[in-house]
Amino acid sequence: MVKTIRIDGKDYDMKSSAYTQFAYKNLTGRSFLSDIESLSGIKGEDFSKVDGLIEILLDISYVMIDEANPNRFKNEQEFIKSIDHLFEEPKWIEEVVALAIMPLSAGNNKTN
Repeated sequence: MVKTIRIDGKDYDMKSSAYTQFAYKNLTGRSFLSDIESLSGIKGEDFSKVDGLIEILLDISYVMIDEANPNRFKNEQEFIKSIDHLFEEPKWIEEVVALAIMPLSAGNNKTN
């Protein structure tokens, strides 16, 4: 599933599929499912929780951006540098988590 998610006023196409968890493991060496579980229940406005998990959130976002368009950024650092303000529009946090778990759940397949 591909969805456009707005971070800091910029649109990023992100794709989540069965492959996402393997691409995530290849990039980070960490378990996708464990990291997703650590993000569960986060709401965009809950900055105390998000602050400690921002690396996971950005890693997941980058993997899904790269899956949607491998030519958008040459590496994760370039993606992160494209963002000036992480928490100006915090709605993106919930959208990223929801999209990431979509292939793992029997959730709704609608896109925004």
